[in-house]
Amino acid sequence: METEMQRVVSVARAAAGLILANGGETCRAEDTASRIGRAFGYDMDIVALPTGVTMTVSKDGESVSSIARVKSRTVDLTRLEQVNGVSRALAAHEMTLEEAERAMKAIAEAKGPGFWRSVLAAGGSAAMFAVMFGGGWFEFLIAGLVGAAVHAVLRRMPEQAAASLDCLIGGFMAAALALAASAACGRGNVSLIIWSIMMPQLPGLAFTNGIRDSMRGDMVSGGARVSDAVMRAVVLAGGAGIAMWCYLRLGGAATWLR
Repeated sequence: METEMQRVVSVARAAAGLILANGGETCRAEDTASRIGRAFGYDMDIVALPTGVTMTVSKDGESVSSIARVKSRTVDLTRLEQVNGVSRALAAHEMTLEEAERAMKAIAEAKGPGFWRSVLAAGGSAAMFAVMFGGGWFEFLIAGLVGAAVHAVLRRMPEQAAASLDCLIGGFMAAALALAASAACGRGNVSLIIWSIMMPQLPGLAFTNGIRDSMRGDMVSGGARVSDAVMRAVVLAGGAGIAMWCYLRLGGAATWLR
């Protein structure tokens, strides 16, 4: 039978891991786990990194250490809010540790948005960026369709595929399909369409979290997040550049790249 200390470790580890895996800052993961431990009178020593968390929980001369590995990272603000809700309930003693364990397990196993829902959201986002950048109805339509197609392909990629590979494929498809549509129809601002399609793929939240971690003194986590975000952006642009180079080598007119 688990002791209270073991349950505190289990819940705190799960909360910190879920925050790191769903787009939260490392400082938030550390603070959430610490609040859970302090709510039950335990001292918490926590070190969180983008790829995992290490913690030691102690009280009355006894201590338990635990390590959690974060194998995959995404952005899911709904799960972050759910984890925050559980931690607040624990801090206010409105929920028991057993209930919190079940809640954390349910959050971890909850399915994300459906395939078609996410595809429509990606297409709509790209289309709205085209409008924001000053495009007309043609740019709006092509950006939306191509953005949806790119997201559909990336959603079908194997889960073990590297994030940089997703960025390379996404950038290449965005430019290649935009160039093909514009050349076939003989109109459209290709540059604007490509920008609009690529905007939802940029790791803006990861970059922001890296800056926030650095400002709080977590230089390792902040540097890692910023480096990862910059690398993804460079690879994304590189994929688009490859498509443009191939287009020109195949005889495409450079005037389409205005």
